Amino acid sequence: MLYINSKNEYPRHIGDVQLEKKNFKQGDVLPKGWTEVIESDRPITVEGKAIEEAAPAEVDGVMTQQWSVRDFTADELARRDAPANAKAKLIALGLTEVEVSALVRGLVR
Repeated sequence: MLYINSKNEYPRHIGDVQLEKKNFKQGDVLPKGWTEVIESDRPITVEGKAIEEAAPAEVDGVMTQQWSVRDFTADELARRDAPANAKAKLIALGLTEVEVSALVRGLVR
């Protein structure tokens, strides 16, 4: 279960509510200013896109979890492609596939 508190801090969880209302259990009345946020399905991953949780929004009178889909940044693309790029660079330096595999497995001292 997700919550947003009176300071607009999100996501908050049951433990956060319990810090304010010690014996709080799901289904109890929330402390003043707190709102339950209904979880929604995460969008399907699309090649080259990043999916991030956005601020909740009211949908049909109910606070609902929202998702944002955006293009990968240059840094994210570099991290994603780093293993293939590193292997290509090592082979370009003259290492064999076997030597590169040994490096990956940590067998070279």
